Amino acid sequence: MVKIMKMFGLGFVKKRKRRHSVVPKHIQYVENSNLDLGCQGYMALQYHMEEAIIEKNLQNITATWCPPLAIFSKKYYNDINEINHEKKYDFCFIGSIDSCYEKRKWVIDFAKKNFTTNSIFINTDSKPNWKLLGSFDYSKLNLGVFCPKSQSDNQSKKVQYRIVKDNIGYFEKMCQSKFVLCPGGDAPWSFRFYEVLMCKSIPIVESWHHTYRTKEEANICYKYILYQDIENNINYDDYVIENTKIFENYHLLK
Repeated sequence: MVKIMKMFGLGFVKKRKRRHSVVPKHIQYVENSNLDLGCQGYMALQYHMEEAIIEKNLQNITATWCPPLAIFSKKYYNDINEINHEKKYDFCFIGSIDSCYEKRKWVIDFAKKNFTTNSIFINTDSKPNWKLLGSFDYSKLNLGVFCPKSQSDNQSKKVQYRIVKDNIGYFEKMCQSKFVLCPGGDAPWSFRFYEVLMCKSIPIVESWHHTYRTKEEANICYKYILYQDIENNINYDDYVIENTKIFENYHLLK
């Protein structure tokens, strides 16, 4: 408990027998100069951390919008695990393009080249003049997904915290996809990266720098694919198993 309080800069509390650690002792930090650290805070991180703290009944700890490791409740994780994970899509992207076009234009090129009739692409902020990329592009259909950034109350828990049952289409499509594109946005990292790990799919990113949010997460050996290396052979099941172990070890409170 003392360690977690120090980690979040929350002062000193009386030492207890049971100790909770957010950052495992064996993490060895890479040099900050080698990292591409943009904005590390996001209100969804605080909302999820609050739920995890309540779930574990950890008192005298205040959730933060910028924790060293993203923390989720076991209930949220289990809610996603209960979704059908039978992989019927090869590739998936559900998200905004226009809001961060320069950082996400590779997604369009990748989809045109690699997406198939067994893929699903949804540009959540597509406008009437959006030209469909192919038969896999469902952007013009009302499939119950939205762009959080475009909502008037985009910092609220209602928008930032995606209740699984209320966003079942979003999570179901990722759970049923082998690979999910996770481009950067306002920052190099994407919250979608955490969601994809929970969905037991493999993230596809533009750069290693898009797989971490903080220096602590930069030292975690997530399994992912660089979009340039999509044709490389991998042991898919091993990747999923390893990412599941990593998520349960680093992103759930013990």
